[in-house]
Amino acid sequence: MTCSLCEREKLLAADEYPYLIHEFKHSWWLLGEHQYYQGYSVLLVKGHVREMTDFSSQVASEVFSELLKAHSVIERVFKPHKMNLCSLGNVVDHLHWHLFPRYADDPRRENPPWLQMQDFASKNISPEEAQATILTLRTFLK
Repeated sequence: MTCSLCEREKLLAADEYPYLIHEFKHSWWLLGEHQYYQGYSVLLVKGHVREMTDFSSQVASEVFSELLKAHSVIERVFKPHKMNLCSLGNVVDHLHWHLFPRYADDPRRENPPWLQMQDFASKNISPEEAQATILTLRTFLK
């Protein structure tokens, strides 16, 4: 069975994935291909790892620091009311997190973001549209 996130990693390694925000030591930070929630992104662990417990405590700590860095940058750039971090792996068991900024004017902000999943495609963005957001996020990484 092919892992869709391992396939995405191949594109990233070949510099053929246009939504890359930043390559960390242990992960890739990617802007979401939809922006239903402005600033939505994904942190994808390098290599097919299923659980945080598959890492040594040192590497797990470093991965968590990378997640916190992405989280912090989103907060500074978009100033959301709340951040939702989700790592489920029930559909794709390659370790990754969804970073959902939630805003005060979101009429469904008390619901999990997955309840709006059927509407995500309505906010798909092209690689060209993504570039301004990616460049802004990169600026705040420094």
